[in-house]
Amino acid sequence: MAESDHPITTAAINHGRRRHRAMSVAEAAVEARIGRDGIYAAIREGRLEARKWGRRTLITDEALQRFLNGLPPLQLPPAA
Repeated sequence: MAESDHPITTAAINHGRRRHRAMSVAEAAVEARIGRDGIYAAIREGRLEARKWGRRTLITDEALQRFLNGLPPLQLPPAA
């Protein structure tokens, strides 16, 4: 599959931005719409895989997707 044929890449390009393969903790927090402390907590707990490049902590797009997909679904009580 060509990169431009990939639905996530195509959607990101169509929205005026291109997804990066890896991002900083701050960028991952913005992307996931959660705080930096939440990202660091998930890394410490082993729920989010991070990589190191020198002093930088990097999170791959795939790792962030796995983390988000692994979150429990919202369980709403039945309507009264």
